[in-house]
Amino acid sequence: MKKFFILLLSTICFQQMTTAQDLLLQTLKSEADRNFAELKKQPIPAYYISYRVYDLTTHYISASFGNLKESSFYPQRIFNAAVRVGSPELDNSHEIKEGNEQGYANYNSAGYGMLGLEDNPEAWKLTLWQKTDALYVAATKRFEKVKANVAVKVDSEDKSPDFSMESPEHYTEKSIKFSDIKFDAKAWEEKMKKYSALFNDNKDIIDSQFSFRVELLHKYFVDTEGAEIFENRLCYYLFMNASVKADDGMDLPLYKSYFAYDIKDLPSEEQIIADAKLVSETLSQLRVAPVVESYSGPVLMSGQASSVFFHEIFGHRIEGARLKTENDAQTFKKKVGEMVLPEDISVIFEPQLKKAHGFALNGQYIFDDEGVRGKRVEIVKDGKLVSFLMSRSPITDFANSNGHGRGQIYLNTTTRQSNTLIESTNPKSNRELREMLIEQLKKENKPYGYLMDQVAGGFTTTGRYMPNAFNVNPLLVYRIYADGRPDEMVRGVDLVGTPLAMFSQIAACGTDYDIFNGTCGAESGGVPVASVSPTIYVKMVETQKKSKSQSLPPILPRP
Repeated sequence: MKKFFILLLSTICFQQMTTAQDLLLQTLKSEADRNFAELKKQPIPAYYISYRVYDLTTHYISASFGNLKESSFYPQRIFNAAVRVGSPELDNSHEIKEGNEQGYANYNSAGYGMLGLEDNPEAWKLTLWQKTDALYVAATKRFEKVKANVAVKVDSEDKSPDFSMESPEHYTEKSIKFSDIKFDAKAWEEKMKKYSALFNDNKDIIDSQFSFRVELLHKYFVDTEGAEIFENRLCYYLFMNASVKADDGMDLPLYKSYFAYDIKDLPSEEQIIADAKLVSETLSQLRVAPVVESYSGPVLMSGQASSVFFHEIFGHRIEGARLKTENDAQTFKKKVGEMVLPEDISVIFEPQLKKAHGFALNGQYIFDDEGVRGKRVEIVKDGKLVSFLMSRSPITDFANSNGHGRGQIYLNTTTRQSNTLIESTNPKSNRELREMLIEQLKKENKPYGYLMDQVAGGFTTTGRYMPNAFNVNPLLVYRIYADGRPDEMVRGVDLVGTPLAMFSQIAACGTDYDIFNGTCGAESGGVPVASVSPTIYVKMVETQKKSKSQSLPPILPRP
């Protein structure tokens, strides 16, 4: 009896220790191995299984015109499983050519599910077992379609394997608990009410909001190659937006966002109030600003605008997995070793970096969503294209991942951007950039050019069946007059073009940097990204009129 008691006590102690050291990670690993042992013996064998989990806790607070709208605490535990059958050379992820493959959207999100919030390994195992079995069945069906498609279609130009072999890593951080965060929800509710009330006095503003979000993410990843990873991500987001409506129906919003990894690094109250007042004043000016006509000619892009510009027109075109598909335009795939930018400009992606040029970077991570350590990648070095962003989907001459396999937890992973840095070895002052623009205006006999100051975002198409173009959405634009008149605020501008033509016109970078911190949405869903760029001078861009609402401004006066 005494020996039994000692054995029972030691078992209880071991379970407590296991829980403290991460019971979930061990459960994921044991289930991956157990399921793999069976599935690799099937007629169509599985050769790889991975599980990733986002244990996410969020507190979100929002207010509008001084009124608290929401203060919510969200705990979630979401998982995504992946099962590959066949072999790394040819598996169920292989592109099926033509025919708008039915069910692909469902296939892309089939691995997603909810894992119980309680620490119950037996319940977790049941959930993982059910999902893995269903994924295996779906994977075998798709693999049969893949083999049939390969047999009847022309050979792929890129004959790289479907999956790369990578060295598995073991990495665990000490878990951060939400209860340990020094976060006073009531105090931030009062702050949101106070800040949002700053827009009350401006009767031009028809809609506004201040929001604050603290987000604690525990990222888990295991696979049957032996990777075991646990990573924390604690972030703070503060966001203001307000909008007016011009008499012609055009909706005119402005935004201001702040991002930090430490709550102490958010701006002071004085700075936030000053920024809100500036947004309010600018919106009133913007509402009555003249609408521009279509334009082609030189422009300056502020650091914030050029950050989005590089993200949209360049970043998506150097994502490796995209370059492998037969329907992608593959704009830069055959241009390795060629000059694509002026020789003083380099483009670097650095996912592990938390700060650059004084800005906290939203795209930071240590390991990507395929369990590969994020690596610094010089995509353009001294103007020359030298590399691509790579996930575990190889392309010709790039056989391995550099840690850019990413995906929203609801979707399968693919190659995505992280932190983009635009650097110049020969930067110009703002005065020099302006002089270059005015000189070009006079050379072309144009009365004015433009400064793109703030942008909301943009989109791009990279396929072969549509024009390979982009659209960036400026919010705040100024005319710069060649004759020296003061700059004039204008509205109704969209920046459009094609990537190779636009890239060839980038002439110089400035010395002042700004940042775009946001969420990039593409095939694998929304992932956090950052782009830091100086002001740039572009000799030739094209703009078009922005689409606008046909509804009238409010008939009733704002209370």
